[in-house]
Amino acid sequence: MKSTVYLKVKDFIMEHGLVDYGDRIVAGVSGGADSVFLFMVLAGLAKEYNLSLCAVHVNHGIRGEEALRDEEYTKNFVQGLGYECKVFYKDIPALARDLKITEEEAGRSYRYECFENVRESLGFDKIAVAHHKDDQAETVLFQLFRGSGIKGLGGMRPENGNIIRPLLGTRRCEIEKALLAENVGYCMDCTNSDNKYSRNIIRNRIIPYIEENIQPAIIERLSGTAGQLRDIYTYIDREAEKLYKEIVKEDNGICMVDVGIIGKEDIVLQREIFLRMAGYVAGRCKDITSKHISMVSALVHKDTGKRVCLPYDMQAGRDYNKIWIMKAGHETPAQAGNDNSIIDICVPGRTELEYINGERHIILFERMDRNDISHIIEKNYCTKCFDYDKIKFMPQFRYPKDGDYIWLRTDGSKKKLSRIFIDSKIPANERGRIWVLAEGSHILWIPSIGRCSAYYYVTDGTREVLHATLCTEGEN
Repeated sequence: MKSTVYLKVKDFIMEHGLVDYGDRIVAGVSGGADSVFLFMVLAGLAKEYNLSLCAVHVNHGIRGEEALRDEEYTKNFVQGLGYECKVFYKDIPALARDLKITEEEAGRSYRYECFENVRESLGFDKIAVAHHKDDQAETVLFQLFRGSGIKGLGGMRPENGNIIRPLLGTRRCEIEKALLAENVGYCMDCTNSDNKYSRNIIRNRIIPYIEENIQPAIIERLSGTAGQLRDIYTYIDREAEKLYKEIVKEDNGICMVDVGIIGKEDIVLQREIFLRMAGYVAGRCKDITSKHISMVSALVHKDTGKRVCLPYDMQAGRDYNKIWIMKAGHETPAQAGNDNSIIDICVPGRTELEYINGERHIILFERMDRNDISHIIEKNYCTKCFDYDKIKFMPQFRYPKDGDYIWLRTDGSKKKLSRIFIDSKIPANERGRIWVLAEGSHILWIPSIGRCSAYYYVTDGTREVLHATLCTEGEN
């Protein structure tokens, strides 16, 4: 086989380094023109490059007798060239229903699963598939319509991991012409004309309309643009990967990044970082569109407590100086802080608290005799006194928990801490990160609003006092 098209494909393979000497390649062969020509090209290169080949054919259980005809043709064609053809059958419509995805997605997923299983079982190196330049144009339009970013608009790569696409620089019409010249037949798939499939609509309606009315060379134009976008994305991808490793924290299914750091980066890198974060949490990036990533990027400029929903049951949000992405129902970083952010106080000593607005407060604690304090100090906003005799366990600073309460009066009437926050008009998204001084579930003091529990009031019967002085950083 020495046709012009064969030599063109060979040059493409060499240009992109798709085949190395001694490669062992699994090739997907459906029986259609594209895959038949692909296998002929690989068989033509086999002696020169010492290639080992194995074909894989998948019967999707859709076209009945026609599918069986394609299966038989493919086996005879491959075996006629002296190679083995492994055949797999799957009821793809049933699989699509079970997985709640389209038949296109189910078929593609199962095909690649078969290719990879055969590759692993034989110890082969690569998987060759028959995507060509027309497929590339269809992919670019498909990705554009679904809202993909630069990566998606770059279309398919000639090489992606162990998958190679030797025909990506060749038109479908060239392939059919080459097969005709070689007097090689191929199968026609009736589903290719069924416009219930989105890609078929693009192939059969949209591209022909563009070719006839707007741009006759649309296939070449889209393919060329995709190549340029792939080059651009390669650069962005490299820079984003370095940045991701520096600034993103991955922790037990949650991805977090500091708002102050990510906010300084260009929006292009921001989006790539957020896409990687979502990919880490979901385990894949498919169906995470530019619209979703823009929603996450907007959190940089939103208030704390904001949330957005993402595919794969994910949620993104901002809590104070962190933006996070996680599975819905997972404990948020702020919620996790409710269990872990506990500060033991020292008497005498000082405690440092960081508030949600970034302001730091220093609280000085000391133990005093009741007679050494005055009523002025007792009622001062920045100075609080508690009956030390009533404190059974040393109090701790922490974030609020369910069941927290405070005494309103010395007669024992109580109020839930959550209700205190509501009455004080504290926004709901800020209540989880307000420091409280607590003894168990009993709240002694809420420094940010100056509220204390009446239970710990200093009385005439008080002998010792826990004295706390609140000052901003720099005052102490």
